Amino acid sequence: SASQLDDIKFYADIIANAGNPIHKERAHKEFSMRLDNWLKSDQFNQEDLESIQWLSVKQPDDKAFTLVTWQLEMDENDNRYFGYLLNGNNILNLVASDYLEDLEYDILSVEDWAGALYYNIHTVVKEEKKYYVLFGYNAHKNYEHRKIVDVLTFNGGTPTFGAEVFKKQDPGERAIIKNRIVLDYSSDANVSINYNPNLDMIVFDHLIARIGRIPGQGPTMLPDGSYVGYQWDGKYFNYIDKLYHQTQDKPPMPKPVLGKNNNKSIFGKRN
Repeated sequence: SASQLDDIKFYADIIANAGNPIHKERAHKEFSMRLDNWLKSDQFNQEDLESIQWLSVKQPDDKAFTLVTWQLEMDENDNRYFGYLLNGNNILNLVASDYLEDLEYDILSVEDWAGALYYNIHTVVKEEKKYYVLFGYNAHKNYEHRKIVDVLTFNGGTPTFGAEVFKKQDPGERAIIKNRIVLDYSSDANVSINYNPNLDMIVFDHLIARIGRIPGQGPTMLPDGSYVGYQWDGKYFNYIDKLYHQTQDKPPMPKPVLGKNNNKSIFGKRN
């Protein structure tokens, strides 16, 4: 019903904009409960979901599923991620894990998800099976933000996150194959990673270790103005070093995460 949806939007707004973390957490409990009830009711429809401003709602080109993700920013070192995978009549909760030791190599489930706010999905096909490449952002912690490129596959209808498709092959060395790409970088840097349709590859800022610019930060990863990528060959995304050097003032940016208002940040706050 309209009142059900209005309540969800009300609590979503508090989560995004309240200054007091206690208020945010309290609002989040109400929001989560109401969103869950609504998604599982016969009142739910996809278009209404798109109208909830602080949610990221993404579908692949084939509309096979919908990923709904959002962030609860308690403080600079406490950013929590939540989500749903809507797949036909299946409504699966995404439960973020805080204990991912080897994130680039882990195979994960909806129960131990690498939490992120998704901003794009790109589909590739390998041996007649679809691999959905998910591009996400995680505020991570005070000095360090994170971008995650994950891979979603379905095995007999069961969703799995992570697939051995990211390959880096140095001459004379054994190939390094990862299940996902994880970029950790200084929280004051602007780092992009996205699928570039013109180049038909995943393109991202090349990062190098530097002393951070924020007081007390220490060493961190910063972009050096060049770009690297991964190109799909039907079996792997192969790492390509140094695509081109930056010539424009600003690097190419992915579409706004929430995709609803160009002058709003990833958190929905006005820039």
